[in-house]
Amino acid sequence: MARLVYETTDPEFAEKALAAMREHSIPCYRVGHGYSNAFAAFTRGLPTESQICLYIEQDSDYVAANRILIGLGAVVEKAIPAWAYVAFAVFAAFAVVWVVLGTK
Repeated sequence: MARLVYETTDPEFAEKALAAMREHSIPCYRVGHGYSNAFAAFTRGLPTESQICLYIEQDSDYVAANRILIGLGAVVEKAIPAWAYVAFAVFAAFAVVWVVLGTK
């Protein structure tokens, strides 16, 4: 089953990434067109934007594909730290108590 490894609107980056993964014998493909001015006439001069999704065909290639993408300059999303979840939960609990007590 195919696995999504990256999304971008940059067709040049997508092509570089696919070429690099294929050089490392990682079966992969893309879906989508990316950023385009081709339909500007239909959108009143505004450029259109579409995601390009990069997929690998084998889960066992996921780590190698990610290393290649990061090496090419892919954006890495950072995980939300645990303290942020705790702070949100405390704030939400405080807000609920404040609303309940304020309505009496």
